[in-house]
Amino acid sequence: MNRIDLSGRVAVVTGGASGIGLAVCRRFAQSGARVAVWDVAAQAAADAAASLGDGGHFGVAVDVADDASVAAATRETVGRAGRLDVLVCSAGITGPNKVTWEYTPAEWQSVMDVNVNGVFLCNRAAVPEMLKNDYGRIVNIASIAGKDGNPNAPAYSTSKAAVIGLTKSIGKETAKTGIRVNCITPAAVK
Repeated sequence: MNRIDLSGRVAVVTGGASGIGLAVCRRFAQSGARVAVWDVAAQAAADAAASLGDGGHFGVAVDVADDASVAAATRETVGRAGRLDVLVCSAGITGPNKVTWEYTPAEWQSVMDVNVNGVFLCNRAAVPEMLKNDYGRIVNIASIAGKDGNPNAPAYSTSKAAVIGLTKSIGKETAKTGIRVNCITPAAVK
């Protein structure tokens, strides 16, 4: 495996206790970063951080859809690690699998809160910390569904399209700084 050099860097991974997020945490730890595992499940975040080995990794309980929770998690992370260099927004939910006209407004809003508002709030909190050092790397995890749309997944598809648009906006806003903002659009994963 090739190794990226993240020595001395502090990385935050939302949804870091499982799935893509946990895989990213592992790779970052192997690459020398100190990893803050952000997850809505406090114990799962702590367990995931402990599984990364030595390196000062730690878990932070956070609801990415709640502004106060994200602000508190950011303060805790910077307080414990001294800085914030990398953000990967992996937290997300799929929502129910049904046609658009059977979706309830509450189901729709739930997906938007985590997948769109969560990415917005985390990016919004991270960029000012990154600007302090004129360095940052943000990767927002969207989905191929955001580009193509999936049947029976209208909220998920729409939310991931929004992540793509948000990423482009923030990327252009930070283009003249040392911060780089990108998103990836994976297809179905285990």
